[in-house]
Amino acid sequence: MISNKLIVLTCLCSVLWVTTIHAQHAEQPLVDTIVEVFIEKANLPGLSLAVSKDENVIFAKGYGYADIKSQLPMSTDTRLRTASVAKVITTTALARLVSEEKVDLDAPIKTYIPYIDDMYAHLTTRQLAGHTSGMPHRPEGSNYKKKQYTSIKETVLLMDTPLLFTPDTDYKYSTHAFNLIAAVIEGASQKSFENYLNGSIFSSLDMNHTYAENINTLSKEDATLYYIKNDKLRPEKLTNASYKLPGAGFRSTPIDLVHMMQAYTNGFISKESVNSIFKSHQLINGKKTNVGITWRSSYDPFGNRTIEHAGSWRGTRTVVVHYPDENMNIAIMINADCPIFIEETAHILINIFREHPTSEPKPKDLHHTINVAYTFNDTKGDYKGTLSLDGIKGKLTVSNNPLLNTSPIYYLGYKNHYAVVTQYGLMYANIDQTPVINGNLYLYHTRNSTNPTEGTPLAVLTVD
Repeated sequence: MISNKLIVLTCLCSVLWVTTIHAQHAEQPLVDTIVEVFIEKANLPGLSLAVSKDENVIFAKGYGYADIKSQLPMSTDTRLRTASVAKVITTTALARLVSEEKVDLDAPIKTYIPYIDDMYAHLTTRQLAGHTSGMPHRPEGSNYKKKQYTSIKETVLLMDTPLLFTPDTDYKYSTHAFNLIAAVIEGASQKSFENYLNGSIFSSLDMNHTYAENINTLSKEDATLYYIKNDKLRPEKLTNASYKLPGAGFRSTPIDLVHMMQAYTNGFISKESVNSIFKSHQLINGKKTNVGITWRSSYDPFGNRTIEHAGSWRGTRTVVVHYPDENMNIAIMINADCPIFIEETAHILINIFREHPTSEPKPKDLHHTINVAYTFNDTKGDYKGTLSLDGIKGKLTVSNNPLLNTSPIYYLGYKNHYAVVTQYGLMYANIDQTPVINGNLYLYHTRNSTNPTEGTPLAVLTVD
């Protein structure tokens, strides 16, 4: 078995295999540097990303390998497993039908699915897509996973267990709920789910590399999927995804995913429907979930509002983030099953493409021993470490802390914004050099109601 570290060294010591398309932003080298260091730090086989502004893809690139054994480079056309980003692909199809007034999100799904079990007939599409229906995450057992299903009806009927709670009284993530949503799409469109997506969504939105995964018909255009065990990359044993196609079973590319986001801004989906799709659901008790029709609303550490969704499943980690106030989008896909802070990573990378003031003074060089007050999941610890900066790059080293130990740092070009590269992804740090060195490091994930920097930082850095 090839050592993952050897793979990374081979990749970095030679010319890193990349494929780039469309216009490249002037700050692209910083993205390259950060992504390449991240791949090495996180022991990843490959990564593909795309960024768009308005109707244009302004950056797209593949890094590392789509297949290690054959040393096939990751390309912008390499198709990767979407995992739960499939849910927003399904939701885009649903939103189109809502825009055409063919689906009422608040009508009982029995309206569109005549064969639905009476136990679920009263549920609404809004409840299913907002994860407030009480639908279990997936059916019980595992035998159903071995079959290649040929119809949405077959997968809908896999679930025959009671609801977990009365609809709209709680939030519980459910992948199986999207089989029912696909059935709603079929009933409203009078087409099979796949035919509707292929004919009315993928072709219309220039999603030329998106399709329903079938593990028996993959080609060299499909990335090999991996998982990490004992610091080694191992090929993932492919599991049939047809039982959850609408919620996790597509292959796609980051370019296709940012193309998809044009539907929410160019009139393909009406403005009224977009507002309804993005609006947070509210439980009976008045609590907002920060989830609308599938899409999660949040904020990045720079104070920007985001609409996003991520995925993780057997050989992949994915995310797509939409910035409604700027009409910018970023999609990232990794061909490894890995616990990456994927939202934070996307937020930091897309920030490099924003227009920033050019008069910012270069940060001072510094080399300090620091105190680190660390808080995570109510666990607190005080550590010693070092913080070194050579102008725009440096290193944070914290002894006895596996997350922060020896993490490269990069200045993002303005104010006090820095990216910290850890083995679990990029993290945001705000480091102030006046009058004395101090900084805060944040870990925040998604569904934030306010700027995450208004919350408790993961670590507080102060000079010893």
